Amino acid sequence: MKSSSRKAGQNIRDLALKRRVKAVISFGSAGFLLLLPFMLPHLFGTLLAELSFRSAQASRRLEVPPVFYLMFVMASLGAIANGLYWWRRANHADQGAKGEEDIALALAGLTAAGWQIEYNVRLGQGLGDVDVVCRSPRHNAYAIDVKSHRGRVVTDGQQLYRVMGQQKYAFEKDFLKQVKRQALVLKQQRDWRFVTPIVAFSQAHVAASISQVQHVYVVEKARLPALLKQLG
Repeated sequence: MKSSSRKAGQNIRDLALKRRVKAVISFGSAGFLLLLPFMLPHLFGTLLAELSFRSAQASRRLEVPPVFYLMFVMASLGAIANGLYWWRRANHADQGAKGEEDIALALAGLTAAGWQIEYNVRLGQGLGDVDVVCRSPRHNAYAIDVKSHRGRVVTDGQQLYRVMGQQKYAFEKDFLKQVKRQALVLKQQRDWRFVTPIVAFSQAHVAASISQVQHVYVVEKARLPALLKQLG
């Protein structure tokens, strides 16, 4: 297996940076939109004065109704809202990157034991990348999808759910289906005999009763190295 030049969390850190740039541009646009209606009368007044109009005439002609300013204020608030959206999205991406980095630290000992580990392996076919690809000294392969959600993870035997306080919530995506597809495509691309799919939670606690759900191993960070060693 070729060694990947990508570091754990690198792809999503890059994504977070792009989102922050979008947020900063939106915040800058908001400031510009607030200043613009106050700048325009002055600019046009200067232009009219240079065209030899009297200042009084210019001022009268440049009087604008309050709704003109309100339009720019509303546009500025929209830009601020857009900036806040992208800033929150960047925070979410950084949280995901931190989760991948924490998983990489947990797996560091496996490398010394002869395991080959790649991070952020691109698949194409609309599947993005596999967060972690492992191959054991026995040539068994694993596709690991890292999740940085908090709370407690439980299952009904078919799907995963997150428990926060007294409430149980469905996850926003079908993680099991996603990682199974990634494992299948990775198997085909690498011409490997089989790739075992794993969903690993870097922060959430996975209920002790969970081992596999729909043929996918589900594990929390602390138990991931032991699981990989056990599977070999």
